[in-house]
Amino acid sequence: MDASNSMVGSRRISLGKRAAFAVVPLLVLLTLAELTARCFVSDAMLAKRFEQIEQIIVFLGNEPGQSIFQPDRDCFWRLKPNAVAPFDRGQTWGGVMSNSHGLRSREVSVTDASQRARVLCFGDSTTFAFGVDFNDAWPNQLQVLLDSEQPSAVEVLNAGIPGHTSFQGRQRLAADLEKWRPHLTVITFGNNDGWRWDDCTDKDHAVRSASPTTDWMNHSRAFSWLRSCRMQTTHQQAARDESRWAEQATLNYFDPNLNWTPRVSLDDFAENLRAMIAMCRAHNSEVVLIVWPDQRQLLNQPTWRLPYQAVTRQVADETSVTTVDLVPPFQRFGRWGANRFLPGDVIHVDRAGNLLVAKAVAQHVRQLLHRSDVAQSAHVETR
Repeated sequence: MDASNSMVGSRRISLGKRAAFAVVPLLVLLTLAELTARCFVSDAMLAKRFEQIEQIIVFLGNEPGQSIFQPDRDCFWRLKPNAVAPFDRGQTWGGVMSNSHGLRSREVSVTDASQRARVLCFGDSTTFAFGVDFNDAWPNQLQVLLDSEQPSAVEVLNAGIPGHTSFQGRQRLAADLEKWRPHLTVITFGNNDGWRWDDCTDKDHAVRSASPTTDWMNHSRAFSWLRSCRMQTTHQQAARDESRWAEQATLNYFDPNLNWTPRVSLDDFAENLRAMIAMCRAHNSEVVLIVWPDQRQLLNQPTWRLPYQAVTRQVADETSVTTVDLVPPFQRFGRWGANRFLPGDVIHVDRAGNLLVAKAVAQHVRQLLHRSDVAQSAHVETR
């Protein structure tokens, strides 16, 4: 009986050792795979939304590997700091794209900015002023206008990022408010929110990547790479190649395929605007919402952006926020206003169009400067 128990015990020990010997190499292999992935797999390979914006800008004419963006886990992508593209690539893809803070503004330190009244121009590619030279962007033309009236009184910060929606703006606004403490925040979204990229919203992509049930998978770069490869393979099988997908996504910018999903729904768009307004007020920053025109509406043609314009006006009324509605000014100029849009575009405007925007916003900045509490606030912060 004792001998039998001894044999059973030794057999159990032997099985335990064999199991341990089998598990240890597996753990070592997984560790090596993860370390290898961290060495050779960049964040760009892990972010689907980042991959998509890269595919689109390459399709539009940008050189592969010369992106002005870097991946960001909170808002999918941001501008690279100190991004300067080759000037021979023209205004669209060449020249100064950002300063050391990832803003399309002149170089300024946080300390220097605090010595002046601060205006944060916060939005998408219309704020960034895609397609025109650095100096022609409306926030930078606004800076010149204000400097000519009151030198060094105002610091205008261009925090526009091409391709961003109100979802991404909501994700990144708090950090910009905390860093720059603007007296006035000018917010422009709605031009990309209804753009359709796939069958998911921006919020869906963010929730999937942050799901507690798959959090360990998202922290594993090896697993994420494998998942990315699977998704890419599936996508290529459905669309054959990235270029074809980017072409369809770009067409959706003008005439959406209704089988695809808007990146931000109208309800979420309204909620995102309300949340950003609340953030600004919590940081004692006044808010101006911009309603940006679509060339098609100036030509009496249908466009999907009209409902997003309407929601912007509605939220502004509900929250008692000032709006700069740019549709009437462009309409008043008739054919001239419609011709301010870049060739083959319906949203981005040329230098003269950007100047029109700068002048419209300048009126509200002047009102801000006339308030003694703003000047006093800027003075106190420098002490």
